[in-house]
Amino acid sequence: MSPFLDLPPLTAAEFAAIEDKVAALLHTTADVVVTQGEALLPLEAAIRSAAHPGSTALNIVTGPYGQTFGNWLRDCGAKVVDLAVPFETAVSAEQVAEALAAEPAIDFVSLVHAEAATGNTNPVAEIAAAVREHGALLMVDAVASVAAEPLLTDAWGVDLCVIGGQKAMGGPAGVSAVSVSARAWERIAANPAAPRRSYLSLLDWKERWTDAGRTVLPHAPAQLEMLALGACLD
Repeated sequence: MSPFLDLPPLTAAEFAAIEDKVAALLHTTADVVVTQGEALLPLEAAIRSAAHPGSTALNIVTGPYGQTFGNWLRDCGAKVVDLAVPFETAVSAEQVAEALAAEPAIDFVSLVHAEAATGNTNPVAEIAAAVREHGALLMVDAVASVAAEPLLTDAWGVDLCVIGGQKAMGGPAGVSAVSVSARAWERIAANPAAPRRSYLSLLDWKERWTDAGRTVLPHAPAQLEMLALGACLD
C-alpha cells in the first residue's frame, strides 16, 4: 500500500506552520496567504484586489509575464502605463523613477523579479525604494527568484510578494503563496472592486483564516502539494 494513502488529514496548525515557513523564507513579518493553485492564482488575485477603475498602474514589462499583468490591470479598469524594455535587458531604477515622475497618479507597480524565459534579474531593492518614495504599492512576481536570488521582502519594501514552489525550490506547481503588507491590506480593503466570495479573494482568506486565528481551514487543503511545499521549505 502506498504510504500516501494512510496520511492523516492536514491540520490547520500544520497549514499555518507552512505559512510561517514561507514568511521566514521571504524575510517578512507580513501576513502570508498560501493559495491552492499555480502561482498565476495569487498573481491575478493580487492585481484584482489592488487595481480598480480610477487607479493608475505602472506595469514593468521585461518578459512575457509583464504582458499578462498589463492585460489583467486593464481588465480591472485601471489606467496602465507600460514601461517596456527589450527582453534581453533588465529595467533600471532610474527608468522606473522617471516613469513615476511622469505620471504622479500611479498608485500600483507590478514587476517580475527574475525572468525565467531570459535569465535576467531586475534590481528590486533599488526599484522598490523609488516606488515607496512615490507612495505606490509594489507587487513582485518572485516565482523564479525565490530560493535562487536574495529576496528581502520587508527590507526592500515589497507590498505583495508572490512565489511558487516549482522553479528554484524544486517543488510542486500546484501550490503558491503571497505575502501581503499592512499597506496592501488597507488598499485592498478600501477597493470596492476587490474580489469577494471568490477563489481570487484575498480578503476572504484574511477574514475567514488569518484574522480568525488560523484555527479552522476554510476548505480542504491540497494535502500532497502542501506536504511537498513544506519539505521544500525545510
